[in-house]
Amino acid sequence: MKLLRTYLTLVTLLLSFLGYSQSYNTFYGGIVNQYSPDTIHKNLVEFEGLGVKEHGTTPLTNTLNWLIDKYSNYGYTDIKIDTFNYNSQDDYNLIVTKIGTVYPNTYLIVDGHYDTKSGTGTNDNGSGVAVILEIARLLQNVNTEYSIKFINFSGEEDGLIGSTWYVNNTVIPNSMDIKLVFNIDEVGGVNGLVNNTIVCERDQSIPTLSNAASYAFTDTLATCVGLYSNLLTEISYAYSSDYMPFQANENIITGLFEKNQTSHAHSPTDFLINMDTNYVYEVTQASIGASLYFAVASQSSVGINDLNSSNIRDIKIYPNPVKDELTINLGVLTTEKTMLKLINIIGETVIEKQVTNSIEKISLNHLPAGIYTLVMSSPTMQFTEKIIH
Repeated sequence: MKLLRTYLTLVTLLLSFLGYSQSYNTFYGGIVNQYSPDTIHKNLVEFEGLGVKEHGTTPLTNTLNWLIDKYSNYGYTDIKIDTFNYNSQDDYNLIVTKIGTVYPNTYLIVDGHYDTKSGTGTNDNGSGVAVILEIARLLQNVNTEYSIKFINFSGEEDGLIGSTWYVNNTVIPNSMDIKLVFNIDEVGGVNGLVNNTIVCERDQSIPTLSNAASYAFTDTLATCVGLYSNLLTEISYAYSSDYMPFQANENIITGLFEKNQTSHAHSPTDFLINMDTNYVYEVTQASIGASLYFAVASQSSVGINDLNSSNIRDIKIYPNPVKDELTINLGVLTTEKTMLKLINIIGETVIEKQVTNSIEKISLNHLPAGIYTLVMSSPTMQFTEKIIH
């Protein structure tokens, strides 16, 4: 759901890559090019045909079951229904998890609501649902370093109820380690208009702890849009959708929203005929590329079992938090062919070197304060540690 936006935006058409080292990845591009317009269109038609998906209705339950069938047919097995109750009736979020190969307990959340208001909601938010389904379909057999949770929230149109429930009852109690929340809501465009720009949304709200990281991730999202689609981008602020309960919890958020806002949202005329399906196809390509980048997809990976070498527990990293110099003690592990990387919060490698000593010291004086990931790898092991600087 989006109320008409009063654009207090930083209106910037990002025709360059914002100074980041990120460039077109042929592996990612090959996956993006496998997107299927026919599959996306079919899902939009089916979503519309399921009817008005309001709280407590049969169409909403039927849509939940339709989504479960989709993910199951794509090969997912970790599919959970998250039940919550409001106005004396149960409602359901759907959580589908893909386990990462290096950081299985750190999650990229790709989300969008499936409930609607006053109509079939083919744009708001059948368009987001169709994009997420296509991301999930194409990433199912792709190795990603980070785990991914594809979440279809309900209760969004009644006040972000499903996402608030999830944050309060799953994210906070379990101290869930979330790399990024990537929200996709109302990306269908307007039939008859030139739909060539997508709005990339960032956190400009209080609390402000994660705002800087959200700015960086949103700039990266805009770069991915330029790399993997034909769309232009505009940076604006996040509001009034399912990323906001995460924002209140100081998680890092970003999102996509249509530039030309439909006049049919929350009405009986929110139909496919009033959308621009070619625009949805472009948004899908951009979203697939961004998801691959954020989850760090690769053609090969280290299996989770390989991360648990009996000698890894001997590795000592200190001090952490660290101000100036980080010490790495490998214990009994050999330094032969061991590489070290330090990666910042937006996925850029800021230090990379071969380990030559069993006790290695690394200066961090030149790096800005923040959260980093230390990765050490050799042919026989992989070790990761979150570093606070």
